[in-house]
Amino acid sequence: MADDDLIDRIYEAGAVPELWPVVLEELAGVGQVSGTVLFAVREQAVHWTSSAGLYEMSKGYFDAGYPARDDRTARLLAYDHPGFVTDLDVFTREEWEADPIRREYFVPRGYGWGVATGVKVPTGDLLIFHGERHLEDGPVERAVVERLDLLRPHLARAALMSARIAFARAQGTVSAMEMVGLPAAVLGARGAAIATNSLLERLNPAVVLSRPDRLGFTNTGADRILVAALQATEAGLHQGLARSIPIPAAEGGVPMVAHLLPIRASAREVFTGAAAILLMTPVGPRELPDVAVIQGLFDLSPAEARVARALGSGMTIAQIATTTGASVATVRNQVQAVFDKTGMHRQAELVGLLRGAFTPS
Repeated sequence: MADDDLIDRIYEAGAVPELWPVVLEELAGVGQVSGTVLFAVREQAVHWTSSAGLYEMSKGYFDAGYPARDDRTARLLAYDHPGFVTDLDVFTREEWEADPIRREYFVPRGYGWGVATGVKVPTGDLLIFHGERHLEDGPVERAVVERLDLLRPHLARAALMSARIAFARAQGTVSAMEMVGLPAAVLGARGAAIATNSLLERLNPAVVLSRPDRLGFTNTGADRILVAALQATEAGLHQGLARSIPIPAAEGGVPMVAHLLPIRASAREVFTGAAAILLMTPVGPRELPDVAVIQGLFDLSPAEARVARALGSGMTIAQIATTTGASVATVRNQVQAVFDKTGMHRQAELVGLLRGAFTPS
């Protein structure tokens, strides 16, 4: 078979999901399209990776939220054909040429003809392989579709393999955290738990609330910060919002800090929807952490961490200014930054948090 080498690489990508963009580039050659994108339809979320040639166009399409209102994808899903289909299989030519998103997004960028197939995986997600062709090249020919159909069983099996491996890696991540005594979970973009370890499950419902749609915190203030941090993670933001979240002590427990670590730049996201790793660390009683620990716990700058520790030791703003040589105004700004990043509102709350004795107000 002329495509034997490509089939080998398809299965290689199945085992090593990071290789999918290269395979998608080769698949584009078979489909005689400019590039290929692989994306997962998962409730209201979409995760994707693409060949290099289609990256910028795909990024603009997904960032603008087009998939949620694109009739092209909806018709592909409704057609439910176990093979590749073209635009003219699910639209009349007149319908497709008048399609609003085609005219608004694809045509101005020189595209407008495509070929795609959907693959269902046991998670309930639908993986879509979609090739996009330049407008001037016209619709994808039937002979090309037939050649792609010969590859589809291999694509489906490899995608299933990638999905299983990705979920195994997610579970392996939280299991590794359990070995060092840390409650942990892998979360999707909107906070649904993809994998959790038993240490985190033991915190339910005193500290953590395990819900089908989103993992949350029992403390409403901490939960609000978690929601904002998840939204920032989904938007690709790295600054301005706390990703280390202080959680007051539950009855019989100790205060904790939850850390949200974004997952970035991996084709594995397509198969799990994983957006972040959540780690929980307890705050030891009666200990005042050193500056480096405070900085790491709460995403503080070095200066902010020094101010936080000084506040925790009972110093006033004026005393901190005198000790550091900074102006009172500068110290006030740093204190406000510390409050914003830790979710605290008063010095007493911050002192309690740092000493492991914080209780809800």
